[in-house]
Parts: sequence; structure tokens; C-alpha cells
Amino acid sequence: MEMQVARPKVYPWFVAYCILMCVLYLFVTGMGFMYPKLAELAGSSERMATATFFGPLYSIFGLIFFFAYLIALFLKPGPGVWVYDLVLICFGMTSCCCLPITIPLLIFWIKPETKKYFGR
Repeated sequence: MEMQVARPKVYPWFVAYCILMCVLYLFVTGMGFMYPKLAELAGSSERMATATFFGPLYSIFGLIFFFAYLIALFLKPGPGVWVYDLVLICFGMTSCCCLPITIPLLIFWIKPETKKYFGR
């Protein structure tokens, strides 16, 4: 019989981080759809050409990352899930705006009690 490991204190903070990132990437997706319309209002042909390329690109990547963070909220703890979640935390570190959240999250994520909870 396996012993139950207590959920680490960092886990609710990770859930909050994932929810925050989902909201952020939904916003990016929405702005991707709006970008061509806003460029059209500006009236510049250069802006319009850029917007028709980057608008859909923002929408596609926004949806991809939205679902990546959303999936993390529903995965059961396991060794692979710990790595997946670690990658999501590290990905957030690519933005300096997210560093105040991701650095402490990363520090507590690699602690032994968190690894033990995920079976590592």
C-alpha cells in the first residue's frame, strides 16, 4: 500500500500561475483577431500588410499556449507532469514581466517535497 504524500504548498500557487497565463494568452488570441481591424482603422498600407500576417500568428500562438497552460490544470501528479509543469514555469521566465512570479515558483518547484508529491 502506497503512502499518500501531502500536496506541497507551492501547488496552489502554480495553479494560480496557470490561470493567470491562460487569461494572458486568451487576451493575446483576442488581440490577434483584433489586430487587422485596428490596423485598418489606422489607414496605413504598411501596417495593414504587417497586421494581416501577425494578427493570425498571434491568435494561433495564443491558442496553443492557452491550451498548454489549461491542460496543466487537469493533469494528475506524475513524474512526467512535474517536468511538463517545470517547462511551463521556465517558459514564463522568458518574459521579464513574469519573473517576479516564476522565480519563486521555480525555487519551490524543485524542492524535494514537490518532487516527492509528483513521484520523482
